[in-house]
Amino acid sequence: MFAHARFTLPRSGLVVLLAALAAFAPMSIDMYLPALPAIARDLGVPARDVQATLAVFMAGFSVGMLIYGPISDRFGRRPVMLVGILIFIIASLACVYVERIDQLIVARLFQAIGGGAASILARTVVRDLFTAQEAASVLSLMMVLTTLAPVLAPLAGAALLEVASWRAIFVVLLGFGTVSILLVLLLLPETHTKEARGGITMMQALGAYWHILSNGPAFGLTVASSAVFAGLFAYIAGSSFVFIEHFGMTPGFYAMLFAMISAAIMVSAFANSRLTRHFELKSLISAGMIIAFAAGLYLVLIEFSDLEGPFTIMAGLMAFVSMVPIIGANGMALLMAHYPKNAGAAAATLGASQFGFGALAALAVGALHDGTAFSMCVVMGAAGLIATLAFFTLCRRL
Repeated sequence: MFAHARFTLPRSGLVVLLAALAAFAPMSIDMYLPALPAIARDLGVPARDVQATLAVFMAGFSVGMLIYGPISDRFGRRPVMLVGILIFIIASLACVYVERIDQLIVARLFQAIGGGAASILARTVVRDLFTAQEAASVLSLMMVLTTLAPVLAPLAGAALLEVASWRAIFVVLLGFGTVSILLVLLLLPETHTKEARGGITMMQALGAYWHILSNGPAFGLTVASSAVFAGLFAYIAGSSFVFIEHFGMTPGFYAMLFAMISAAIMVSAFANSRLTRHFELKSLISAGMIIAFAAGLYLVLIEFSDLEGPFTIMAGLMAFVSMVPIIGANGMALLMAHYPKNAGAAAATLGASQFGFGALAALAVGALHDGTAFSMCVVMGAAGLIATLAFFTLCRRL
């Protein structure tokens, strides 16, 4: 059934396992979103300092991906993934016991560096086993399952806040990492064999980054996809303050709204897994870019015309973020297909860029925060514009 590896799991079981491993980012981010105001109060810091933990996490995730991608091309996926998850477990334990915001920032940094291994290499395993069109479909199915994390994680985080402090959220993440490392040890064989590595040296693996980014269409696809992800992270960084503090909603009601938007992502991802059977990946990305741009422009217009409200903003947010799986899954599959011998580096290039752009977006939302939805809407609008310009100017020959 699968090339290069011996699986005791059927294809459906493999998709579930890889989706769980890819969920390190949404689990680590979304579960503690309802707790951001509580963390600020408990540690006695302003909102922007707590939002910095989001930016640092995304930056750390980017760094982790850049490290793990080429290393896995050289040494294999499985050992690199195990080391990364172990770092995540240790850092999660540190998050439970922090006393100051700077300690939390450092712990979150290492948590992200560790979690990046499972997240990016789960996607690279897909490229090891499937063709580009099949990989796009599998990645979309993984995203359907992965989206359960942003649906359930905020609800779980809000529920934990009702009975315990925000520190309990990191205890749960510690458990998630422990279960994940056991699953990898027991169920996931090596998919990138010595023959597939073809004797590639570490310098050659690292040099793949320059080869990828110096290619105009590949660079354009990376920037365009990353800019859309920046819009997603602007929403993640700003939405709890917008809905809880600005509009006065309870953490539980905010978690339900967050779950609704995440459900839209899930529906979009499932639809994409079917659409890839009938349409070219580039055509699907093009359509997604146009919709994301229109949604970002809508958010900016309603903010500047004083039409903002929880439901008008919700409509724009839902339209924008539902394009993320269409652009993300198809873009990842397309880029890895162009660099089969450096699939780890290709996936890491796109993944790291996405989280790097996301970190900048989170910082921008925090820096422009004025107690309203202004910063979130403006950053999402800018993200949609940058993505559209990059894709339609640089990716014509992709």
